[in-house]
Amino acid sequence: MLQGKIIINTRPEVADDKIGAALNELGARVIVLPLLDIVPIPIPQQMRWDIMQNNVYQWLVFTSRNGVDMLFNQIEWQFYTPTLPFKTAIFGERTALALKEKGYQPDLVNLQNSVEDLSNDLLFLLHPEENVLLVLGNLASDMLKEQLKPIVHVDRFNVYRTVSVQFMDEDIVQRIIENKYDMIIFTSPSGVESFSHHIGGRINPRELKTACIGTTTEKALLKKGITPLVIAKPSGKAGLIKGIDDYFSNALLNKKGCNTEMKL
Repeated sequence: MLQGKIIINTRPEVADDKIGAALNELGARVIVLPLLDIVPIPIPQQMRWDIMQNNVYQWLVFTSRNGVDMLFNQIEWQFYTPTLPFKTAIFGERTALALKEKGYQPDLVNLQNSVEDLSNDLLFLLHPEENVLLVLGNLASDMLKEQLKPIVHVDRFNVYRTVSVQFMDEDIVQRIIENKYDMIIFTSPSGVESFSHHIGGRINPRELKTACIGTTTEKALLKKGITPLVIAKPSGKAGLIKGIDDYFSNALLNKKGCNTEMKL
């Protein structure tokens, strides 16, 4: 039902953009308008040794593909081992795939919809004497740390920063202003902030046609006066894609129903 629909995807540009690919397969024309850049944070020498050789951490926890890539891209040139000196807990299929691409199998993969689900699975496997390192981005919440620290010692280590892009494609911005699109996708509150910073004063927020990946992003949109037409249920990529497809399918059915009534 997305044939010919123009969908503006605001996620950071990545090689395996499954949202954009899925929408393309459904017939949409996907225009990429990145709102965020992912910037690696250098890993200090001592932390590299603690992770790979000093046996300081018995578990490393990854909640995003970026976390896996930014950590291993920095340590692989210095340390190579066929097996990791720690166990890994992974949130999400995409994150698990990133670790497998590095040549390692995760010890725990949680495919549910929240970090709390990952925490609940992990708590069954942890021992009080173990140390856990959370490998995160600077914008990630401390919820997982708070849930685990009553049981084990937990450290947080940020390996990347999410920052607003300096410039947006003016041709795409003009397309939005002129209403020459069908839907804009938002997948994070930081993306909403970046969009508002760059374009907020140039368009009435109530006129924007948006879809969001979950309730956290929905709240960020509402704060800017933007009411999303689609909210992923369940939160996540699959729910977002289905929500967009259902929205336009229902719109088409309603249009056909109106045409039938007019003929009668």
